[in-house]
Amino acid sequence: MGLREYVLRRSIYMFLLVVAVVCFNFFLFRLPTILFGVSPVDLMIDTALRQNLTREVLQQLYERFGLVPDPDIFDWIYMFWRYIVNMFTGNFGISFVSQTPVMDELMARLPNTLLLMGTSSIVSIILGIWTGVKVAADPGSRRDVGAVTVALFIYSLPIFWLGMMLLMTFAFYVPAMTDGLISFPLGGTVSYSVWISAKENPLGGLIVAGDILHHLTLPMLTLGVGSYGGYFLYMRNNLIDVMTEDYILTARAKGLDENQVLYKHGLKNAMLPMVTIIAMTFGFLINGATLTETVFNWYGLGRYIFTSLIILDYPVVQAIFMIIAITAILANFVADLLYGVLDPRIKYG
Repeated sequence: MGLREYVLRRSIYMFLLVVAVVCFNFFLFRLPTILFGVSPVDLMIDTALRQNLTREVLQQLYERFGLVPDPDIFDWIYMFWRYIVNMFTGNFGISFVSQTPVMDELMARLPNTLLLMGTSSIVSIILGIWTGVKVAADPGSRRDVGAVTVALFIYSLPIFWLGMMLLMTFAFYVPAMTDGLISFPLGGTVSYSVWISAKENPLGGLIVAGDILHHLTLPMLTLGVGSYGGYFLYMRNNLIDVMTEDYILTARAKGLDENQVLYKHGLKNAMLPMVTIIAMTFGFLINGATLTETVFNWYGLGRYIFTSLIILDYPVVQAIFMIIAITAILANFVADLLYGVLDPRIKYG
């Protein structure tokens, strides 16, 4: 199988998976209506309040949220068609709670999530790969055993517990011991006082950016430390396995320097499985870190998912579920394409 056939096959798989996800997403959030005849409007309105609403008001509510009371088969077909058209035009409906378009709510939080997830992922990936390569060069040594022990300990820590410990340490104890000289915010994305004062300052943009970075430090450290152990262990184990292959023995027999063997022959092949891990990591950037954003009250998509689930704001949950699924599929597809480009066995069939 050549590269062209490989790409074509993966493209077909991706298309079929997207179709399945679209259908699943439509019916999943309408199961109460299908099974019990309970519409989202029924969940929004208290029973006592519903009795005082006129039929015209109820009809307006159904139309506003793109629903049909007591739908038959033709109504389901119509709603599914509207769902497809709206999804591909970026219209995910109206939030039950805020009464604003869901897309506006998502776009307001997306930059904060990308900032938090992007910075923490880049730092943890670079450090994990670098330290994994360093210890894999000398497996079984004290440095290797110590690094693996630390990585396993970090990897086993619950992310929400780690966030709370960092918050308690650097937002309470450290400021108390340094008389406020070193302190970090208890939560949020930017300080309200800084935001207001920056509007009247010519350097307001830089002031706000600095305050955002100040708020970003602890949640970024939480996610970075929490993710580091996995990347380190995966890189180390892959490289140790690769260094036992026959072509590594051949490279050494040719008299190549150990660093050349490690980085030119070993690392290049050990990075192939890491491509999928890294691609999937960036595919889930838009998902946000639900627990971390909730602990630090970070204004992002992860915390928005959590609150929307609690208050049953189903248009928001449906939209985020769809976006997460599509980005994960695309990330996996990109990883497959990179495999096709990097792996000679696929290139040349």
